[in-house]
Amino acid sequence: MKAARMPLLLLFAALPAAAQFADTTRDYLREFDRDGDGRVSLAEYQDKLSDAFLQMDRNGNGIVDLDEFDPAVVGPNTRPISLARHRARLAEVFRRQDVNRNGYLDVRELGAPPR
Repeated sequence: MKAARMPLLLLFAALPAAAQFADTTRDYLREFDRDGDGRVSLAEYQDKLSDAFLQMDRNGNGIVDLDEFDPAVVGPNTRPISLARHRARLAEVFRRQDVNRNGYLDVRELGAPPR
């Protein structure tokens, strides 16, 4: 697996766990919407989707090191990733999902795959 794909695994690792508890798209939005305003800010998005990163970072150094990755996904191009880089990649995905470019994700945008 290419190194560029590995951080995306971190991103999407949190999605199924959140989705299994959501009966509807609106419930799914509430999983992200920590301030309850009915929309998801970049910080809320990053915080929710960093949960998997934080669980993987067993030594708490802010970096998912090679020995912290699931061995099944480690390949010759796998590289450690910092929380800052992970959050930067989440910001890229957020911007692609924010179709109306208002700086927030609504129910429709959050439920749609990133473009």
